[in-house]
Amino acid sequence: MSNLISGVLEIEPKSFGFLRQIKSNLSRLPNDVFIPPPLIIENRLLAGVEMEVTTETDKGGKVRALSVQTIHGMKPEAWQALPRFEDLPAISPQKHLALERDSKGATERLIDLFAPLGEGQRALIVAPPRSGKTMMLQNIAAAIAHNHPQHQLYVLLLDERPEEVTEFRRSIRGNVFSSSYDDNLGNHLRLAKLVLEFVKRQTETGADVVLLIDSLTRTGRAFNAGQQSSGRMMTGGLDARALEIPKKIFGAARKIENGGSLTIIATILTDTGSRMDDFIFEEFKGTGNMELMLDRSLAEERLFPAINIRASSTRREELLFGDMTEAHQKLRRAVNDLSPKEALQKMLKLLAMFPTNEAVLKKFSA
Repeated sequence: MSNLISGVLEIEPKSFGFLRQIKSNLSRLPNDVFIPPPLIIENRLLAGVEMEVTTETDKGGKVRALSVQTIHGMKPEAWQALPRFEDLPAISPQKHLALERDSKGATERLIDLFAPLGEGQRALIVAPPRSGKTMMLQNIAAAIAHNHPQHQLYVLLLDERPEEVTEFRRSIRGNVFSSSYDDNLGNHLRLAKLVLEFVKRQTETGADVVLLIDSLTRTGRAFNAGQQSSGRMMTGGLDARALEIPKKIFGAARKIENGGSLTIIATILTDTGSRMDDFIFEEFKGTGNMELMLDRSLAEERLFPAINIRASSTRREELLFGDMTEAHQKLRRAVNDLSPKEALQKMLKLLAMFPTNEAVLKKFSA
């Protein structure tokens, strides 16, 4: 008797695959369904597809797929007719992914005012140590889950502390994929690649997907240590090919014309004292279309969120601001000549005076 089982396909180097479970962190488990190569070839399956299969269990207790019933909720033929991710036309983000929830959410309100997120944004949070990046990412995740429940929200944590993984899982409504620092390097690499394929497959179906990554720095370190050396060493002991996959992950963010979107919001470390970390930062610097700069000196004075407002911005922000672009620009000019500390203090006072961003902007649109 056959059973129906669903999961996310991971294809191994020898062309067979297994169904991994989202609720189990996409981990390799002994009872994962085996997907034979002929089934993959026949259905033109790609890594990362979420599918439902009929199965049988052999005498040894191993579960094997017999046929593919659905792929992302569609018949296999319908899924096969979809254009592949790399062939979809990408355009600049045009729909604002608003974060503001209430008057007390200073992080969300400041991002909306000075470095807005749009569907398909490639956002980089540049963070010195102890500048509040983890809390900021949690606030962003919670705001997206609250304001945009129709979006598929995922978090990828690589080489992070186990307690931070637990905190993320408890603080947001979304799926957290993690490989903490006590996991092996091979699992870091495997999980990062599978999550990339998974969010690409979802975007192909027209879904709006948001992926938060903490952090690109640790992802780069993991690929530097865990993959085969190219024989060419660069600054700080970084292999010449170490950042190929991390760049593919971050570069996958895009808004699809007349389709879905993949928004990626990733942290990257700076001023850590590591030459390797500095080089990783330089390689990603300027590759996003939104940068949020955190300032350690502000955090040390307990000024949170420790955002350097003057240094934070979004490319083509007028597409997101629309008719309010002029008011936003007047607001920016009002803090442009101030120091980072003065600018943040002024904005925190304004946020305390006005309960909504709309009220703040009305003051500058008069």
